[in-house]
Amino acid sequence: RLMRILRLVKLVKSVRPLFMLVTGVLAALQGVAWVLVLTLVVLYAIAILATRLIGHRMMFAPGVQVSDEMVAPFKSVPASMFTLFRVMSGAVSDELDGALDELMNAMPGAKFAFVFFMVTSSWTLLSILTAVVSENMISTTSQQEEELRLANFEIERAKQVERLSQVFDSADTSQDGLLCKEEIVAFLEDPDRLRDAAILCSVSKTDLSRVMVMMSEEASFQPVSTTNFVEKLIDVGSAVTEKSIRRLEWHVVKLTREVLDIGARVEREFPAPVSAQSWRWQPSLLDADGPLAGVAAGAAR
Repeated sequence: RLMRILRLVKLVKSVRPLFMLVTGVLAALQGVAWVLVLTLVVLYAIAILATRLIGHRMMFAPGVQVSDEMVAPFKSVPASMFTLFRVMSGAVSDELDGALDELMNAMPGAKFAFVFFMVTSSWTLLSILTAVVSENMISTTSQQEEELRLANFEIERAKQVERLSQVFDSADTSQDGLLCKEEIVAFLEDPDRLRDAAILCSVSKTDLSRVMVMMSEEASFQPVSTTNFVEKLIDVGSAVTEKSIRRLEWHVVKLTREVLDIGARVEREFPAPVSAQSWRWQPSLLDADGPLAGVAAGAAR
């Protein structure tokens, strides 16, 4: 029957908030151990003084009557440590309370030492213990929440892409999976759909409108697929990170290669040098069967 207690472990692991709390407590034990060591050292140092001064009657003047009950809590170092610990934690018995009162009456100066001990132990050490436990639990909980967020990042992103795709599906009036400039402009003129898209992207309507206007200029050369359009909008509200900078550098390198490829294709199409006087622009050069049709498509991409 005692093995049934192990079922509680399964319960703790199944409840995520409870599991995070237990993990935080376990992580705080290391810091708690060092605080306890510090508390033990302080109690040991003060217990030596209390034993010598009170237990051995060194602080009392000759001829002063000191009862055994008054010095009994401080007769040895272990007894003094236990007495000081009870005073620090507030677990004082009637006998100990009476011995301390008798000590204060016999030696009024001991009150200052008692106040110093209470400030050092109850206020300082216990406050440090509480702060260490809280700090470790907060840091552990934050770390686990970050790990959980990273683990669910792809799932949450896929859900966000799906919801945002549903919003922009209505903007694709031609139902061909592509968004042209006219369709994007029509979407911007609808305040309700723009508000829904801004909420899903976690940005303001003004910022989203500016981004979509820039993307509509790109769509004026060549329609943008709805999937690619949504993927770009998802990251609009994200903060600038090293990852995003690397992605920008990759796009710059990719664009540079495309420009070099376009230049090479132009040189292949027009191997002979063309003078400025003989060059005349003809719109037919960009027709579907024109010599610069492929170049124009690559530039639009």
